[in-house]
Amino acid sequence: MLVRQALLAGIAALVFGSVQAEDQAAGLQAEIENWAQSRAFNGVILFDGDQDVRYVHGTADPETDRPLTIDTRFQTGSVEKYFAAITVFALVEQGVLDLDAPISDYLPDYRADTGSAVTLRDLLTNRSGLPNDMVNAFRRIASGEAERVDAMSSTQAVTEFASGDLNQVPGEVFDYVLVNWLLVQHIVEQASGMSYADARQDFVFTRAGMSQSGGYIHDLGSTEPHVLDVAIGFDPADANGQGDYWTPQWFKGSYTTARDLQRLERALDDGDVLNPDSLGEFRSVQVPDSRYAYGGRFSTWELCGEQFAVSTQAGSNGASNMISAYLPARRIGAAMTTNVDTSQGQMFEFAHRLFEIELGCG
Repeated sequence: MLVRQALLAGIAALVFGSVQAEDQAAGLQAEIENWAQSRAFNGVILFDGDQDVRYVHGTADPETDRPLTIDTRFQTGSVEKYFAAITVFALVEQGVLDLDAPISDYLPDYRADTGSAVTLRDLLTNRSGLPNDMVNAFRRIASGEAERVDAMSSTQAVTEFASGDLNQVPGEVFDYVLVNWLLVQHIVEQASGMSYADARQDFVFTRAGMSQSGGYIHDLGSTEPHVLDVAIGFDPADANGQGDYWTPQWFKGSYTTARDLQRLERALDDGDVLNPDSLGEFRSVQVPDSRYAYGGRFSTWELCGEQFAVSTQAGSNGASNMISAYLPARRIGAAMTTNVDTSQGQMFEFAHRLFEIELGCG
């Protein structure tokens, strides 16, 4: 009799727990739909907690009216810096790179005065002190020199656009400039003997199981080889406002999906990408005022009255935009990708709201 009662109680607890989980998932789904519909959100929302909740609505390509899917690829923008930093940390683990070595150790032909003063740590934390001379590349592209700029090798591009006189002491001032990341990509290639794209594939996408992520040349919509199911940025109010920013072939871009963004965070937690010591350093904030670690931001969020460290990654390219928020202490995350210009601040605020609902105080 007692055994039967215990068995019935166990079954009742399982049923009750299942009903609670279903109710919570339904509540999250309704919250996501209300938020997205009230803003005419054109994109993908994926919440990864006790239950996976997803929302997909809108157009991937305005020229063909191809719809978005849960697996639509979006340009990463600055999330590429996060991938680049992980690639560097993986090479540090192998003894190929050293965060505190001067970059002249890896680039012997780089100007000696700057190369001996700037370290990889400075580049990865946007504190190199280098001027934003990448703007000159885009000015030349805009003025009709795209073919000439594109024909440069990465070494030539570094010499031309990432070798200016220091305007700050390295390691002291945060300045979010693209030249840091041109140098990071170049150093990875020179030190590892691999192309940057191959290194990123091996050390990030493959290790994390990010099967829907990869790299592109120039523009995601026209890159070769062709990538299927991609999002093209556009402005619904302007028929001519289509496409994302074109970049020269020596500055490597990437694409990913909402699902892969969450795969990466979980793979980092599981030790599939970096070892525990490396991960601890990788997630440590180096620039407190900007909440910046290495290639990405880690914020402190108050959730249900407690303080939590949250990985808060964001990127944009033209109208394409994405955010990822991940709470390691609870292994829950939210990823949002869109190809219509949307406030990253609003997306992070909504992710915060979803976290509190998942934690039971929303």
